[in-house]
Amino acid sequence: MRKAFTLIELLVYTAIFSLVIVAFISIFVASVRVESNESSTAEVETQSQFLLKQIQYYVQQSSLVDMPQDTATTTLKLRMANPSLDPTYIKLTNGALLIQQGTGALQALSSNQVIVSNLVFTRHANPPGHDTVSVTMTVAYNTGNIQRAFSQALQTSIARVSAATFDSNLVPSSTNTWSVGATGNVWQSINNLIWFSGSNVGIGSADTSPTQQLEVAGGVRLNTTASQPSCSASTTRGSLWFTQGASNATDTLQLCVQYGDGTYHWVKLY
Repeated sequence: MRKAFTLIELLVYTAIFSLVIVAFISIFVASVRVESNESSTAEVETQSQFLLKQIQYYVQQSSLVDMPQDTATTTLKLRMANPSLDPTYIKLTNGALLIQQGTGALQALSSNQVIVSNLVFTRHANPPGHDTVSVTMTVAYNTGNIQRAFSQALQTSIARVSAATFDSNLVPSSTNTWSVGATGNVWQSINNLIWFSGSNVGIGSADTSPTQQLEVAGGVRLNTTASQPSCSASTTRGSLWFTQGASNATDTLQLCVQYGDGTYHWVKLY
């Protein structure tokens, strides 16, 4: 006959079995924890890359970054060539990154699986190149479980690539303090009709490389019915003035010149 287990043997077996069970449970919990951490990390990294690519896309497609220079702000305002998308705002609200285009409703760019914080946009001028926008933000996994907590701080700089377009008048300053362009940085053309080459200006679609101070591809018309001003050194010397004749009368063309005695007169050329 087989002998029954003694009390000591049963205690030993029970202890060994308990240790094995505890070891298996520990391994299982550790595996679940690692899987959870990997899931949190993957979600944050995926969302981070998606958000950066979205911001990059809209900045590169914009015609103007409408923000003060070198001033940190939590809202990115972009002007778009498409009126239905203008302006485009990207901003942070209650941990979510949102976008609004034109008069459309706010839409979420980030998912509810993450929380976005510490969002800062800064526009930097880069003449004669396009503006750049630096972006700083933190993306964290949305959980109350400290075991699954994971966050990532992001920082990048994005350059605008589209040419500037305007959907309204380009109005000068009322204080007469602003200029269009700068010394050393020359515009190529305006509407492919007014062309620049150094200090030379060409007018007309055929005059793309003017060699004189002013060149006109085509005729120049003097057309005025206004009263002819007096010929003087300060305002009209060297000016041509065309006067339309009355009905059945000859038109006249005059040039303001200085005589040898120092006086100024309109001289009839025709």
